[in-house]
Amino acid sequence: INYIFVFPGVFGDDVVTVMEGDTVTLHTDITKKEHDKMLWYFEDTRIALINGHPNMSCLYDGEDGRFRDRLEVDYKTGSLTITDITTEHAGRYEAEIIRSESSGKRQSLNRNRNKCDGTKIIQKMINIGDSVKTFSVSVTGKSLADERLMEGDTVTLHTDITKKEHDKMLWYFEDTRIALINGHPNMSCLYDGEDGRFRDRLEVDYKTGSLIITDITTEHAGRYEAEIIRSESSGKRQSLNRNRKCDSRKITKKISISHDDTIKTFNMIVIVTMKSKLMILAHYYCVFFFVFKLMCPHNL
Repeated sequence: INYIFVFPGVFGDDVVTVMEGDTVTLHTDITKKEHDKMLWYFEDTRIALINGHPNMSCLYDGEDGRFRDRLEVDYKTGSLTITDITTEHAGRYEAEIIRSESSGKRQSLNRNRNKCDGTKIIQKMINIGDSVKTFSVSVTGKSLADERLMEGDTVTLHTDITKKEHDKMLWYFEDTRIALINGHPNMSCLYDGEDGRFRDRLEVDYKTGSLIITDITTEHAGRYEAEIIRSESSGKRQSLNRNRKCDSRKITKKISISHDDTIKTFNMIVIVTMKSKLMILAHYYCVFFFVFKLMCPHNL
């Protein structure tokens, strides 16, 4: 059973937290008249125009086609439903309404009312309607527990997003940075982590930002989090570019949390194998034999 949590936001946004694969409905909580128009935006890109009837409305695929075949609307209330949600759908949503009395604004939207081009990208320049509600949607990644990772396994943590060439990716384990992916190995850094538990065990895909952990042990069980810093966020990029030298032994804690940049979290469970149990048992037998000055096989 998955739960959807909605909290009133500090700065006016309603904060919605969902799991990957969930369906979420964003309610406007307003009284919409029959001829009112509703506009929905995701990160200032229009994803829905609700004009009272499907033939007069339009649902958009969004950038990279991330909303294709995932959107549904209630033509009576203006609510927006997103199905089979993924981390690509995390971000800020805004609903605008154009009242039927606003004839000038309605005419500008009615010029091509019978033609819906779902592939069209329309950026929000100015408010052509009244902003009625905003949402900040956070999508939590599915747990890796179902994969039943065993000691010695290799696992790849996929972000499932479209990473641009100059975007930066940060990976954290229990709020300690373990990877900085900057598009090229010479500009990136892999960290050993506390107690050196990740030394020589990490690999990354510099194109997608995915993280690979080899020869896993129970020390690697815990919470992993991926953050992305888009190339447009120049201030954040500059702070990471001050020291381009990679010190893999450095311990960098995650202090501030940028809600919009968090793209996926994983909860990893590592199961001890029977071989490991036998090795531990053999170790105790060796200690016992040593105490009583008996021989212990050197290969244990």
